[in-house]
Amino acid sequence: MQYADDNATPGQTAEDLQRTATTYNTVYERFGMQVSTDKTKALIQHPPGQILPNINTTINEHTLEEVDQFSYLESILTSTPTCKKDVENRIRAAHSAYGRLSCRVFNNHALTMATKIMVVQAIVLSTLLYACETWTLYRSDIQSLERFQQYKLRQILKIPWESHTTNIAVLNQASVTSVEATIIHHRLRWAGHVQRMEPFRLPKIMLYGELANGTRPRGAPKLRYKDQLKRTLALTNNDPSSWEQTARDRVTWRRAVHQGTTAFEEKRKENEEAKRRRRRERQEQPRPPPTLPCELCPRLFH
Repeated sequence: MQYADDNATPGQTAEDLQRTATTYNTVYERFGMQVSTDKTKALIQHPPGQILPNINTTINEHTLEEVDQFSYLESILTSTPTCKKDVENRIRAAHSAYGRLSCRVFNNHALTMATKIMVVQAIVLSTLLYACETWTLYRSDIQSLERFQQYKLRQILKIPWESHTTNIAVLNQASVTSVEATIIHHRLRWAGHVQRMEPFRLPKIMLYGELANGTRPRGAPKLRYKDQLKRTLALTNNDPSSWEQTARDRVTWRRAVHQGTTAFEEKRKENEEAKRRRRRERQEQPRPPPTLPCELCPRLFH
């Protein structure tokens, strides 16, 4: 997986990775290029329940440093098959993007509120959700992303926390879609794009590929991308068994994704309003007076 002068080389075994690294180094030397051994790192993704030994990959008799995570094309690759570090990295990058525009845009009284919201969507939120179509997210990750979006929108709209304004009211006031709906939209668009690729393309091989050896552990194993894709299809009223035929037509698939994402967002708002209504009703119900044990009553009134 090479992009410009960056190269990410996967390997099934230590011998396979060493052979591939040596081959790349030999080819680069033919073109007068040199591999930077200080910047080149090795990362091991351990199987569930196992700890593999160090692989000691070498290039020009220099042993590569083994790390738990490293950045590749603004994404964080880690030794654990989760996107938590990548989500934290995108939140930091979005915070930085917002800070660089604070004085010129968000604190500028000459700009309208609509212009500030457009800048947030075009720069800050796009930085936050970079490569989100490939993420495998848990509920805690989505909550972290939505918390950042709410925090920045409330700053721009000048909504204090004392006003007890709901998240849905903030999104409606800013005319912005929630982070979860945006991620679902990008994920389905990307899945349809991969489905229309040729069978030899690497993204399609990764989407439909399965490990030849090994089994998933019992209980609650790590969430896979295809598992999340099936849930997303069900949430947007798309049949998981026939979505591939629909995705072959680009126009039809885009229409289905748009309609499904809109329906999901409306249903999500209805569920949040219903949950808030039930919570308010429970708070308004009169509480019964506390009861004391029978053996304590004579002592209290003696």
